[in-house]
Amino acid sequence: MADGLFSGLESFGFSGLGDVDLFAEEKKKQEAPQEAKVEKPVISEKDFLLDKTAECPVCDSRFKYRAVKASGAKLLGTDNDLRPRHEGIDVTKYDVIMCPMCGYTALSRYFPGILNLQKQKVREKISMNFKTRPGAPETYTYDEALENYKMALLNAVVKGAKASEKAYICLKMSWLYRGKAEEITEADPEYKNIKAMETECTQNAYNGFTSAVASEDFPMCGMDESTINYLIANLAFMTGHLDVSSKMISTILASAAASPRIKDKTRDLKEEIVKQLKHK
Repeated sequence: MADGLFSGLESFGFSGLGDVDLFAEEKKKQEAPQEAKVEKPVISEKDFLLDKTAECPVCDSRFKYRAVKASGAKLLGTDNDLRPRHEGIDVTKYDVIMCPMCGYTALSRYFPGILNLQKQKVREKISMNFKTRPGAPETYTYDEALENYKMALLNAVVKGAKASEKAYICLKMSWLYRGKAEEITEADPEYKNIKAMETECTQNAYNGFTSAVASEDFPMCGMDESTINYLIANLAFMTGHLDVSSKMISTILASAAASPRIKDKTRDLKEEIVKQLKHK
């Protein structure tokens, strides 16, 4: 039999190579049973959560609430209005603490800080009518989270909270409505209503922060003056107040105190405004 590819090697003492299979070893590897692939464990929202204990400053009850672990999900980035986006969880859903006994509810940063006069108002206007939600869920849906935020906003109004606190609640509610809208398609009958609620919350956040900067000191809601100014500029842009947004942008870019990060985000916002004006 001719040696095919190996013909001519007889002079080297090699003959009878016509039956050599060039890829015999590779075929064996392909035919060999493959090692089972190690699948990555599926991480669910509850894996980022834990139970914490709080003491209600209004009724002195101790209770557990769901909170995001300190070493929680990876931050992927932020939206223009500073909404954080994390891998595997929307952390905004878990930033409200509600006492299941008396109904006192607030964002986590404000929960302990309530004055005696405010406590009395909460007891009279909230606790007297409050009905606890049966069964604490392992994770919150957007609707459940929004119920918590609405209770926080009602408490804020009742206790006479600062404009910044009410504005911050509205801002975070707008983030939740956005997250809820992202779970469905624009063809869904609820989509327009959800986006309308997002817009309403954004407008209230803009009104509240605009009022707050005229009467409150910084830092505000944990943010410095430049960050708040950027936030207002963005909220103004989102709600159609382009003149206000442009003025705030000029203030930030001229500020020596504004961080490079805030100035970069502000320049991006400026480009967005220019684009919108060109298309008008």
